[in-house]
Amino acid sequence: MRNIARTSKQFILFWVTILITASYAAAQHHTRLIVTCGNSYTFPFDPLTNRYCSGSLLAAASFAEQWKKELGANNVYWVDIPLRKLPLGEAVYHHLGDSTLRQRVMQHGGCLTGPSGDSLLTRFRVEQTAVDSLDDTEWLIVDRYEVGGETATQAKRYDNRNARPSQEAENQWRTEEQQVRAFFAAPVTQLDTTITTRDCFFGPSTFAELFHRFQFETAPKADISLFAPPVMDAALPAGEVRLGDILRWFRYDNRLVTVRLSGEQLQQFLEKLFGMRYFRISGPESDLVRLKVPYYLHDDVTGIRFRVDLTARYGHRVTIYEDEQGNAFQPKGEYTVVLNSFRARDLEQMGLAVQTAAEDYRLALAAWLMQQEWLRPRARDNWSAGPERWVRAIAERERRTIFQP
Repeated sequence: MRNIARTSKQFILFWVTILITASYAAAQHHTRLIVTCGNSYTFPFDPLTNRYCSGSLLAAASFAEQWKKELGANNVYWVDIPLRKLPLGEAVYHHLGDSTLRQRVMQHGGCLTGPSGDSLLTRFRVEQTAVDSLDDTEWLIVDRYEVGGETATQAKRYDNRNARPSQEAENQWRTEEQQVRAFFAAPVTQLDTTITTRDCFFGPSTFAELFHRFQFETAPKADISLFAPPVMDAALPAGEVRLGDILRWFRYDNRLVTVRLSGEQLQQFLEKLFGMRYFRISGPESDLVRLKVPYYLHDDVTGIRFRVDLTARYGHRVTIYEDEQGNAFQPKGEYTVVLNSFRARDLEQMGLAVQTAAEDYRLALAAWLMQQEWLRPRARDNWSAGPERWVRAIAERERRTIFQP
């Protein structure tokens, strides 16, 4: 009888536990929020390099769909906060290819932005610091529980490096993905001669001239253009040119800007520039290029004719003769210089105002390249460093020692 009684109590306890658990589950409301930071690729690759990239919009949409199956279609939310700039390849396609693609993929995944997204962040108690601290390979996942009138949230970083789109999503967006790949694989223009950054360190160069043309055409009121190589050692052969061939050199965000300055200020700036670029020489055995000065400070200058005397002391090397239209140099006159915003900082430190010609240097360059049927750059002869015979001998030697160790 005791065993029967004990068994009956266990049976009753078992069913009481089941009923309590079921009641608790019914009273609990579980919702989930995915937070991304506005800098994801649409598809899981960089269209400029064709390399795999994690945390794509399509992957986030796939995870949202999967979690909706687990928690319910109305219990999973996705908010994209545009805190960071788009990667270059993504930005180029967005501005010059299809400006609707990102939004269409996000809408398909139920992503919310603007006021609707802000209200969700408040509802899930998302702190701004939690979003700001996310790495590029992380999403923020926030779970919200409502039990008996009480609310609790739990946030965690989600490593998205292995987050890939579902097969269903890939199939659905395959046509758009192929269009993105084709956009960057197709030639946009033709180059009629090989260009190399190696020439930039020893005088006027064909490489620099290509970008001077872009800068002058984008800022047509400029009198003078400054351009430094974006990488130390790169070349582009004659033939078909794709956007990625050139844009991959420009790793940093910059604006294209113009600065108005006097002839005296221009003289002062060029003295600093060429005093920094080159050693003072005493013969053909001297050193020429200051390698401790980063490549991105070795500016080429067009729009004026001048000579750099490398036997002279610092601050007394540059003689400016005239502009390239033949007008005599005017120390009291005014000149407009076009250059990137990073190099313009030196001029800003002189108290000069900067005007923006293009908000994004690389996007403007991409648009310009797409408008060119042919690229035919030729090195100008508007300046030289002398004594020229010594400099030619040193340059021939240093080209070998710097670039062919």
